[in-house]
Amino acid sequence: MLVALIAFPSLPASNPSPPDVSISESDIAFSNDFPKSGENVNITVTVHNIGGMVSGAVTVRFYTDNDLIPFADKTISNIDANATQTTTTNWPATLPRTWTIKVKLNCTADTNNANNEAQRTITVTSTGALTVAMSLDPEKCKPGNSFSVNGTVKQLGNPVSAATVAIMVKPNGASTSVTTDASGAFTATLNAPTTAGKYEVEASATSGSLKGNDTRTLHVVLPDLVAGNLMFSKSSPTEGDTVTLTATIWNNGTDTASNVAVAFYYGSTKIGTKTIDSLQPDNSTTVNINWKTVKGTHDMKCQADPDGKINESKEDNNAVTASLTVKEKVGGGDIMMFIIAAVVIIAVVAVAAVMMMKRKRPKKE
Repeated sequence: MLVALIAFPSLPASNPSPPDVSISESDIAFSNDFPKSGENVNITVTVHNIGGMVSGAVTVRFYTDNDLIPFADKTISNIDANATQTTTTNWPATLPRTWTIKVKLNCTADTNNANNEAQRTITVTSTGALTVAMSLDPEKCKPGNSFSVNGTVKQLGNPVSAATVAIMVKPNGASTSVTTDASGAFTATLNAPTTAGKYEVEASATSGSLKGNDTRTLHVVLPDLVAGNLMFSKSSPTEGDTVTLTATIWNNGTDTASNVAVAFYYGSTKIGTKTIDSLQPDNSTTVNINWKTVKGTHDMKCQADPDGKINESKEDNNAVTASLTVKEKVGGGDIMMFIIAAVVIIAVVAVAAVMMMKRKRPKKE
């Protein structure tokens, strides 16, 4: 029996598919899905190579929303065909809100980039209040003048952007609302109250469920001129005498008074005006003027700022009064007439006395 042997050619082996690294949402895991603000979170990623060849080096990059997480990149040296490798990085959870964690793969040998990116959300919860730090510029101002409020809002040392900051002057003052910028900073301009005093300026910040505030004291300042201690160089002068009037002027307010007019009067008649160039708060000075006296009893007065040109915290204590009696001056002719009259009276009295004595003498017998 003849058997024919037929030789079949061998089939060539199929070529393996190139490496194909991939990742999906389920390949991203967090050490805590709801971390507290400030907590360190481990992000673990499982990378697949669904291709038929070893991948070579794979770079894994991590993002919060679209911002690259600094110093978080990881490198996997290679992944065998149809195998997986895991890598882990650390992320410090910052502001309390929901974040999108994105993972992107970069493999030079990979020809299919459609499956090289995935993302998963993580919610950071609150751990404490916002920290608000503010300052006033200036800290002292006159009534109705404008001042600036400048500050920052942070949470665990990190700037809080887009926080709402309500600013209010208490009590019964101006208010406004502003929003923090990308650096957590805010600024606002308000008008001071119209009455002198100390006021509390409060900045209250809100970001999601977090709140925080800070306060500063605004000093609304005005001078308060007070006149007192009106004295005279002569307590019982005669008309025509020169008397020096001296008074003390205090500034009991909280602001410097400049170019302060000080007027002196007898009755409603002005004697003259002096000027104080500058008077600091909680200081005093003396002012004097000479007056040629006029007979009579007078209500003498010294008044600071008689024309009301200086805005003060109190306006009803600017004057001081005191009574002074000026005697009438006896003239030279009057004195002579007085002397003559006195001599005549004395002479008349003397003559009358002599006559009386003569009448009383006994007659000689």
